[in-house]
Amino acid sequence: MIPTLKAEFKKLLTVRSTYFITGLVTAFVIFITLYVIGWRMNIHDLHDPAQLADAATGALTMSVFGAIVAVLLMTHEYRYNTIMHTLTSSNSRSKVLFSKFIVASVYALFLAALIGILSPTMVYLGVHLHGHMLVPQTLHYGNLAWRVLFYGWGFGMAGLLLAVLSRNQIASIVGLFVIPDVIEQLFGLLLKHNTVYLPFSSLNQVIGNSGGRTDTSSNLSPSKAAGVYCIYLVVGWIIGWYLFLYRDATKLD
Repeated sequence: MIPTLKAEFKKLLTVRSTYFITGLVTAFVIFITLYVIGWRMNIHDLHDPAQLADAATGALTMSVFGAIVAVLLMTHEYRYNTIMHTLTSSNSRSKVLFSKFIVASVYALFLAALIGILSPTMVYLGVHLHGHMLVPQTLHYGNLAWRVLFYGWGFGMAGLLLAVLSRNQIASIVGLFVIPDVIEQLFGLLLKHNTVYLPFSSLNQVIGNSGGRTDTSSNLSPSKAAGVYCIYLVVGWIIGWYLFLYRDATKLD
């Protein structure tokens, strides 16, 4: 298990796209939070005690790029036909999949933590560089931390799952954007208020639809929303694990 895990970390850390995506996310978060939100903040928002909490969760939409890294970790193997070497170098397909799961989880948590810390810091810095001052902020660190980390991890696991199911790079990346923004919106026309029980809708409820605030119009608290999303992940990963074990087993092994 340890050699397989080391190999997966090596793949993550030796691919240029990992550093490019991380750098792109960092630069974009700094620009948006430092200048667009912090520097240009209006007087009314300066008196909002949840401004920094909103910044920490509002920037988490960038977690989709963490999911893209997870997609690339899996689909590069199929695109460049290195999956055969990966599978034959380990005595268990489950070990390979679990190793990818762990590596993708570590990166997703790292990126979520980076965004969650960087965004409120840059907002605070932008406000002060402009000569203004925020009112005392309300930050429930423990509650905020688990929601930030869960959201980033949840998006990353969704990306890796799509990659396991489709084995296609383009289809997986497109799915990360189309499923939350198009398919779930269409289902929302039929489900009405029950839309919150859809996968990505429930994930959004973990951080609230309005930055760090919990959406009071929803039937789901952040903890219940996390539970609903975990059910989707468990079912999805059982299917993905089964397919990874047996699909093309004769051909690839």
